[in-house]
Amino acid sequence: MSIPGIYVLSSNEKYAEWLAAVGIPADAIARLEKAKPQLTVTHTGDQVVVKTVAGDKNFTNTITLGQESKAGLPGGLEYTMTLTLSGSKLTGTYSMAGKTGNASVEFTAAGAVQTMSQGGTTAKRVYTRQ
Repeated sequence: MSIPGIYVLSSNEKYAEWLAAVGIPADAIARLEKAKPQLTVTHTGDQVVVKTVAGDKNFTNTITLGQESKAGLPGGLEYTMTLTLSGSKLTGTYSMAGKTGNASVEFTAAGAVQTMSQGGTTAKRVYTRQ
């Protein structure tokens, strides 16, 4: 399955709980949970570029596979991640607000499922391919 495409968030599972577990402030959690982002994903060589549009916010994160990459969320929240690609699945680790955890994104013909774990909390964000 190819990774490039346009994806729209269709559902969240335990996203607010995961954001709280990594130390995101309650006011930011409310904003992030309400957002329905559209992602435009490209993949060239060892780079995956994700352009995100959520309401009036838009930002781009570039992930260099196998290397620590800086990324951000609306409101200035910054984090790092190290991901590798196997087939159509990105897997690795992240560090956000001083906490680290595991993350993955699996791409299918229908869309993508992003999974993030912190301690005993695992969140999923499900995106529909456009």
